[in-house]
Amino acid sequence: MRHKDMAKVFAIVLRKYRKEQSATQEGLAERADIDPKMVSFIERFERNPSLNVADSLAQALGLNLSDMIAEAENERRKRNRKKSAQ
Repeated sequence: MRHKDMAKVFAIVLRKYRKEQSATQEGLAERADIDPKMVSFIERFERNPSLNVADSLAQALGLNLSDMIAEAENERRKRNRKKSAQ
């Protein structure tokens, strides 16, 4: 797999928006109708969300999944530029 870090940067974006909204992992999970442990696993890079789970999380945050993915792609580009500059 060429880009192994998309789930990681998606998790960073997820955590950022969750914290901006002062939502707990449990509260977000309830709104997204998923197990609270899944939010924790995703944010700690222990699980990769399926598209359905990622979409549920985005909707629970009042965001478009495409916007979250675009932001994750931008974050990945920034990280890759930092790595190549070192």
